[in-house]
Amino acid sequence: MMTFQRMNLVAAFLGACLATQVFAGQIVSSPAPVASGPGLGLVSVPAIVTPNVNNDNQTGGGIDDNNIVIPLKRFDANAYIDLLFTTAPTQGSTEYKVTEFVDNNTGLNWSTYTMQLGFGTGSGFKQASTSDIIDFDAPNYDLPPTSTGFSSVSKNPTILVFSGGSQGAGAQTYTFRLDIPDFLDGRTDFTLRQVPTSVPEPGTIALAIVAAIACVTRRRG
Repeated sequence: MMTFQRMNLVAAFLGACLATQVFAGQIVSSPAPVASGPGLGLVSVPAIVTPNVNNDNQTGGGIDDNNIVIPLKRFDANAYIDLLFTTAPTQGSTEYKVTEFVDNNTGLNWSTYTMQLGFGTGSGFKQASTSDIIDFDAPNYDLPPTSTGFSSVSKNPTILVFSGGSQGAGAQTYTFRLDIPDFLDGRTDFTLRQVPTSVPEPGTIALAIVAAIACVTRRRG
């Protein structure tokens, strides 16, 4: 769960962003993003702030940065959460900094955390391709994605895989960037899918070892 101090920091950050908000941009606030999926506990996206439209690869930060803040994304099961965003055309590409606090409420530690960009939700989700132009700020990754729970991240234009650590109970902070274009096919939404991978329980590991030994013994027999 988020601490009282962290909630105050998030509130202060949102207040500073909203003070400079311009009601235009590639990702729109209304309709609000819609969360779904078998991993869903709670998701809150209180602000999408776009003071600088078509700012792709401008990394000065400060008031020139566009921000999406997700102060709560809680997983109650080790399965995906889809977050559907609505977009509007701006005849260019708008870059966003995304800051989210991801809470592991599953009861199992995570060994990796994967983010994917695509279209559609649930069984209809389709991974975005390079021809769709939308990406995680590829190819230069001007400000690389980070996590307080994992030390490494494997970067692909439409897939990020955080590893090199473990996320247990409670919230960890993830930051990354999105490049949102005018979609050539006229679509007006995209999906951010996030999927945790749990560390196998000791009993599961033991069963796997026993099965492997049995397999080897059978082959030798």
